[in-house]
Amino acid sequence: MATSRPDGEQLDPVRTGFLSAAFLPCESIDLEATLDGGQAFRWWREGEGFRGVVGRQAYRLSAAEAGIRIETADGSPLRDAELAGLHRYLALDYDLESLRTRYGGDPCIGSALRGWPGLRVLRQDRWECLVAFICSSISSIPRIKLNVGSIAAAYGDRIGPGPRDFAFPPPDRLAAAGETALRGLGLGFRARCVAHAAESIVNGNLDLEAVYEMPYEAALGALTNLDGVGEKVADCVLAFAFDKPQAFPIDRWVKRALEEWYGAPANLSNGKTAAWARAKFGADGAYVQQYLFHRQRITSRMAPSRRANEFTEKSATRSFVQA
Repeated sequence: MATSRPDGEQLDPVRTGFLSAAFLPCESIDLEATLDGGQAFRWWREGEGFRGVVGRQAYRLSAAEAGIRIETADGSPLRDAELAGLHRYLALDYDLESLRTRYGGDPCIGSALRGWPGLRVLRQDRWECLVAFICSSISSIPRIKLNVGSIAAAYGDRIGPGPRDFAFPPPDRLAAAGETALRGLGLGFRARCVAHAAESIVNGNLDLEAVYEMPYEAALGALTNLDGVGEKVADCVLAFAFDKPQAFPIDRWVKRALEEWYGAPANLSNGKTAAWARAKFGADGAYVQQYLFHRQRITSRMAPSRRANEFTEKSATRSFVQA
């Protein structure tokens, strides 16, 4: 059944469009772990790849030999600037081999690097990432995807023929929509926080580009001044959109791994555990955190007898490229 936007446009769930393809070479990337592992929330499995939105274009990405096949949802040819933007978004310039060299012998991170050798930390749009992680408070990945997708479908510009092909709306649109309308999309108490963030930007009280240029501690302070943004949410945004490699988001999965594998004191608050991890891992923090998070989240679902073999059997059936 079709649904509709506030402007009355009917959303047809069966349209998918014609796709124009290009190739982006890369050393290694695990598309599933990278795009659908809790960093970004507007990628969905489609065929042998993932369909999602970056900026003002909807794409389908799929693994190809020594690279990524990229298709545009509107059929337009891919320009060099778009390919460069996707290269940056996917962090294909990051030296994963150097990370493997530093942590290959580590009993925890090393096994995760072998299990998901192409997991990368994305460089997302700063505003969309901030809203997404505000929506993450007391939530789950499926619900965050629903919330962020609902915001885009309600207030973003249509950029493709598919039911989710919408650019993310800028702050002024969400500020104009207000808390009540956002609550109507199912955001609950998070609606107030999203509206406040949008108003802060529109009113000039928060400049995300200026935050990007700040050192880590100042950037953390700027984001945690917002309603609904604690240290964990701020660290996620700084790691996944603001190029702050020392950011170390702490949740129950990561805290447990740090205590069990690295001897982090169990009585520390999440904020102090994050400071402990930053001191230990430094500029590797964001990548270490994401590998720990992914490892703990995935293995928690397995029977104990399967866990030992999981890291050596991983890649053959996944959207994975290894040069």
